[in-house]
Amino acid sequence: MSENFLLEEATPGPQWDAFVEASHTGTLFSLSSYLAAIRQPSRLFWCMRGKERRAAVAVMENEDGTAALLHDFVIHNGIIFGPVANKQNRSQVLSEQFEISEAVAAQLSRRYEKVELALAPQFTDIRAFLWHNYGEDGPHYTADVRYTAYADLAGFAEATVPEDIPLFAEISYSRRQEVRKAAKSGVPTVESDDAAALAAFYAMTMGRQGITPEQEKLDELRDLTAALLTSGTGRLFVTSTPAGEPAAMALFGTDSKRAYYLFGAGDPAHRNTPCGTAVLWEGFTALARAGVTTVDLEGVNSPRRGWFKLSFGAEILPYYQLTKDGVDGESRA
Repeated sequence: MSENFLLEEATPGPQWDAFVEASHTGTLFSLSSYLAAIRQPSRLFWCMRGKERRAAVAVMENEDGTAALLHDFVIHNGIIFGPVANKQNRSQVLSEQFEISEAVAAQLSRRYEKVELALAPQFTDIRAFLWHNYGEDGPHYTADVRYTAYADLAGFAEATVPEDIPLFAEISYSRRQEVRKAAKSGVPTVESDDAAALAAFYAMTMGRQGITPEQEKLDELRDLTAALLTSGTGRLFVTSTPAGEPAAMALFGTDSKRAYYLFGAGDPAHRNTPCGTAVLWEGFTALARAGVTTVDLEGVNSPRRGWFKLSFGAEILPYYQLTKDGVDGESRA
């Protein structure tokens, strides 16, 4: 294990958020306001080389702090690399990032009985985790490959018709028909601040699939939505029928790099209308006009959700979930 890097506990706030926003592996899901709205404890660390912050680490914990566990609403976490140091070449950058990963893998393993991390797609080198305790007794990390999809918003801001948008040529035939149908029928899409309505629509959508969400999860979704809207890192859209009945809603979160499609839900009574397509397409347009260039559709890891999201012409990207059971021999820090 590298002895050059040590973890020190960090506190949420402007310094932390600035580091996350500047990092290519930092995402919305590690920002202070986002984590504060999640009903599960989080723990933040600086990864120090001497007095210099070279990386940060964000994890979610169980109630007694003995395990770092994933949370359904925290899609990515783990290591957040700092900026490239002056005059580092590619070889030096990769070497340092490997050494940081090696140190983090070891120190988290000593601290927690169980570790679960969901790395950003931009975190591509997981060798240090896979080689932890390599060829030795002791806990090991295992990797699960997951997938998300990025939609390119080029052309959305300026387009007057869907055909002017490059992505339109990449979406499925049925999705193109829905986009055209929405435009022809004039279903309106506006921004909303009704977090409770999104939670209610989410319950309806899950109910149609035979799933009854726990009230605590619905309350957490509502509170997270409200927190994102208050902090300016969220935008909520609602599409109504021509008769003015709210039919579909979509929540997007934003950071300095992209937007994230966090939740989409609707009234099952209107599921055969183009409203579910329109709320995303018009959301893309509004985001593009605000300067957003890419939307992470946030997971294509089940057949139903994967089919729907990929029908929007998005590009598939893999990312890694890492799991480790058992504590290394040294005492817990």
